[in-house]
This record gives sequence, structure tokens and C-alpha cells, in this order.
Amino acid sequence: MRVLIIDNTIDRKSWGSPELARFGKLFPGATVYVRRAPEGDLPKTPYDFDRVIVSGSKTAAGEDAPWIFNLHQFILRTIHAGKPYLGVCYGHQSLVRALGGKDTVRRATEAEFGWTNIELLESSTGGLFDGLPQEFYSFSSHFDEVFKLPSGIKCLARSQRCQVQACQVETKPVFGIQFHPEKNLQEAEMTLLERKKLGIPKTLLHPKEGSRLYNPQVGEVLFRNFLNL
Repeated sequence: MRVLIIDNTIDRKSWGSPELARFGKLFPGATVYVRRAPEGDLPKTPYDFDRVIVSGSKTAAGEDAPWIFNLHQFILRTIHAGKPYLGVCYGHQSLVRALGGKDTVRRATEAEFGWTNIELLESSTGGLFDGLPQEFYSFSSHFDEVFKLPSGIKCLARSQRCQVQACQVETKPVFGIQFHPEKNLQEAEMTLLERKKLGIPKTLLHPKEGSRLYNPQVGEVLFRNFLNL
């Protein structure tokens, strides 16, 4: 299996999306390829890959730039090619924006940084969440959000602060998730420590309860399900 990870990270220390690359290797014999969208380093076609994962980014969901336009076009080609797609955070927002336009994303009323209670909806079918309970905690780190789903995309999960925590293009193995199940406890705690020092946002979600709320099975089950679609 050939797994393509499109890395949109801005901070140099995060280049390569190592957390996603780690999970991309869950499928026995999988080969992971990482390409950098902000540098214009995108494959011409998705046909050479079996799975496509698109990372998060500090880039605003409504921002415009040539590399963002090219990323959206590649997402559309991936869907057209029938390739399984998983967008994480910015990759989730980019999926919906590519299909529904710029007015489907916005700056959230409340930023969501910390351990978030994810509630799966009755429409959470298609295999991505198989084996997970109806409610679980995972790490969140975003100021922007999807707030309107275009026709043909269904909502799969929500949280108290974000009504579209996950979505799927109907009848296709194409998913977006707002939260970060790829983050382990140490990585998540480092992010919260940085945010505490910055003081932005003012409120963090359960910042001292990570050791109790973090469940490594969430990321393992979700990514294994995606790779086995």
C-alpha cells in the first residue's frame, strides 16, 4: 500500500507531519510518502497512491494563496479518482471548502484547544469509527471550523464547541476530522504548554487531565479503519 501524506504544517519543527506518518505505517507493508503543499510540492495525480491523508496547519481555513488553490484542486482530483481520503483539522476544512466554497468555513466562536469530548452521531457509518464508543475524548487544536456542510456531505460527529467534528462525502471513502487523534499524550501536552505560555486562547479544555482522558486506542482504531477501507 502506498500512503500519501500531504503536509501543510507551517512551523519548521513540524514539517513532515511525523505523527501522521507514524500512523500511516499501521497497515502491514505500507510505504508512506510525504509531500509539502505550502512549497508547491504536490504530485500531478493521486492515481499512484492507495490512500491520501491531508494534515493540519496554522493556515487559516479561509486564507487564499496559490498553494491553497492547488491543494484544493488536488483534493478534488483525489475524490474524482475514488481514492480514500482523510483530512485532519485543516485537511478537514480544506475538504469541505474545496467541495462547497469559502463560505463553508469560518473563525470559530470559541477556539478549541485541549481534550475534547467527541460525540458520534447516528450517521457515523462507513467504517471510519468502527470499534469506537459513541463518546470519547481526543485532542483538539483549532481556531477555525467547518460550520456549513454542502449537499452530499454528512456530519458524523460533534462536540460542545464544534458542530462538525467529522464528516463524510456520501457513498465515498472520503472523510474529514477536526480533532487530532494522531497526537500522543506528550505531543498534546507540549501544545497545551505552548498555548498556556502564549495565553491564547484564554481557556484550555481539561489541560490537567490528559493522563486520564488520553486513550491511544482512538488514534490506532481510527487510522487502522481508514487504511483498511
